[in-house]
Amino acid sequence: MSISPDAILDIFETETGLPRDKFRPEATLAELDIASLDLVSIAFEVEDKLGVEIRTDDLKPDMTVGALIEQIQLLRSA
Repeated sequence: MSISPDAILDIFETETGLPRDKFRPEATLAELDIASLDLVSIAFEVEDKLGVEIRTDDLKPDMTVGALIEQIQLLRSA
C-alpha cells in the first residue's frame, strides 16, 4: 500500500511547526532550518504512524523534501 505525500507532510508539519506551504519538493532540509532533534522526531513518527523505518543518518541537510518523501514511499513498498 502506497503512502500519500500528504500523510508524510502531515508528520513534517506537526513535528517541525512549520506551515505546510514551506515543504516544497525542491526545498532542502537545510533551507527549512529543521533542527536535528526535529529530524529524529520525524523519523520516529514516520516509523510509528506509517510503519517505515528511516535511519536518522540518512537525513542529510542537502536532502530535498521531495527526495525524502520518495525515500519513505520506496521503503514502504519494499
